[in-house]
Amino acid sequence: MHAPDHPVVGTPLCAACYDYTGAVLWHAHLGELWRRTRIGIDRALAPLASEAVGHTIPATRLRDHVKVAYVKVAEFQKRGVVHLHVVVRLDGVDGADSSAVVPPPAWASAGMLRAAIDQAVRSASVAMPSPDGVMRTAEWGSQYDVSEISDGARTAAYLAKYATKTASDSIGSGPVLARRIRRLRRGWLRRTVGAHVARMVETAWELGGRGDLAYLKLRRWAHMLGFRGHFSTKSRAYSVTLGALRAVRRQWRARQNSVSGQPDVWHAQNDESTEVVGQWRYAGRGYVGSADALLVEAMAREYEETKIEYREQIAREKQLAAEIF
Repeated sequence: MHAPDHPVVGTPLCAACYDYTGAVLWHAHLGELWRRTRIGIDRALAPLASEAVGHTIPATRLRDHVKVAYVKVAEFQKRGVVHLHVVVRLDGVDGADSSAVVPPPAWASAGMLRAAIDQAVRSASVAMPSPDGVMRTAEWGSQYDVSEISDGARTAAYLAKYATKTASDSIGSGPVLARRIRRLRRGWLRRTVGAHVARMVETAWELGGRGDLAYLKLRRWAHMLGFRGHFSTKSRAYSVTLGALRAVRRQWRARQNSVSGQPDVWHAQNDESTEVVGQWRYAGRGYVGSADALLVEAMAREYEETKIEYREQIAREKQLAAEIF
């Protein structure tokens, strides 16, 4: 039994057998798989709702009676594969205010919603490309689990637990994969994040260089192991909107500025002019401490290693071209 922080935790038992191409393609198609699942929930709800009310409710008219709201959090597991946590809620409809969140009708039960989700999960699939000749389909796995949550505090705690975990926290990459990769440095990457995660990044980078997969933009998302989605998404009606949050922040900032006597940069937000506020001061030069010097030394060493890897890559490509032609 290994400790949770042991380097082998999350790595495949057989690296040669692991489907790195499939894992990266799964990440690239996860958003589409969820989109189809979300559509499937409405389609599965329509006949269940029709049975409950005693007359036919077509899927196109379902939102006249109930609305499905959700919030979704993507968690990178230790093995480097995205796992989704989704809270789905069935709301009623307020004819006078389409944005209002109201309880669903009495006939719309949690069991009905669960049955619709089960059906949508079983039927959703996305055909993926086969760059290596292997036919793959993105589907939800057998570990899919659904349970009823009736406590609001429990819902908030559940979401917060995974929303505060980043990819670097889960796969142990630290700041290395916190930003997009501009060029692939294989040796440095393997030393920094380990062979397994580095192989995932390399696979995303290599697949991203193929013309037939350009639409997936895998090189742009290689630092996310091919996953293109945001860590958290929600339907508009699930909770407060981002626009409402921004408005509250603007009001708070305006009050703070009025107390301190500073200008309110939002007072003319409807004006087409642009107001720029900036302050500059001399911070100094040189190294602040030994840590800065070590950082510069590491950057110089990485630069030299990159040049060596670049020359080796050019040599390999020339050798390959000579063998082909």
